[in-house]
Amino acid sequence: MEFPADPLTSSWWPYIIALVVGVVTWIRSYMGGPDCPNSQRIDGKRVIVTGSSSGIGFEVALELAKRGGHLILACRDETAAESAANDIKKRVRNSSVTVKLLNLSSLKSVLEFAETLEWDRLDILVNNAGLAFYPFEKTEDGFEMHLASNYLGHFLLTHLMLPKLKAAPNGRIINVSSQAHVVSEINMFDLNRESNYTPREAFGQSKLALVLMTCELARRLKDTSVTINALNPGIVRSTKHMRRSPLSSSLMIKVAMYPWMWLLMKTPSQAAQTYIYLAVAPELTNVSGKYFCDCQVTELSNNAKDEKMATDLYIKSCELVHTDPI
Repeated sequence: MEFPADPLTSSWWPYIIALVVGVVTWIRSYMGGPDCPNSQRIDGKRVIVTGSSSGIGFEVALELAKRGGHLILACRDETAAESAANDIKKRVRNSSVTVKLLNLSSLKSVLEFAETLEWDRLDILVNNAGLAFYPFEKTEDGFEMHLASNYLGHFLLTHLMLPKLKAAPNGRIINVSSQAHVVSEINMFDLNRESNYTPREAFGQSKLALVLMTCELARRLKDTSVTINALNPGIVRSTKHMRRSPLSSSLMIKVAMYPWMWLLMKTPSQAAQTYIYLAVAPELTNVSGKYFCDCQVTELSNNAKDEKMATDLYIKSCELVHTDPI
């Protein structure tokens, strides 16, 4: 008696499907980058994470709370931040998480944040908050929105936090840049880019400014216990940045691009891994002025190596935010 051939064993389709699934899984894993290679705890250390009510910032705060850090979620939307803090407290038993209002596009808000911060010591400052693809708009201080929110607000906050960071055994500053800084330039004569504004160039300039700030402050802080490093989180989906991205400009583009975004972009949790590594790794105690991607030091771009530009921008930034150079 002959039995009919089993279609699953007489066809190549199961093997083709298995191969496709394997390739997709590998691409997703590769594009997601490595996990933080360090399980170091930070019990009792005091941490500020800006822009931590959602996205990558929330994932960073959640993980650092799991590792024993005392967290301040520094955000402009108190309601969203309180919801995020309650979420962390539910997930992490006995975690210490509080919320403090901080609008980085306002120098007044940054000053008020610093003046009312009761901590006498700060171990980790994560300058994460920012925006992208924003139409031209000036802040109450007269600065273009990308310049203010991504760079100048963090520049002033960092300077105001330096006494508290120096009071820690190893104060760490983490600046969040972007690969966009590689093809960007600083327009010292028109930092607001009013003469020829595009959101892409304004965003890139703000992220290059953060890398130059990292290099300049590393030189100026070399005789202290404070380190400062920058990172590139990669291309990340499911963040607020994507709302104004060209990839979200129409429903048709969203539908067409979603499979590729799902395949090639990092999740916020994956993007958070380099932040966490810079915050906790003991081997980075004396590492400063570096640029990291996927938990590894990456070569600085040529425009980020311009020491004169870094110094000139630093002095100019001090003038703009009314603080003294260190």
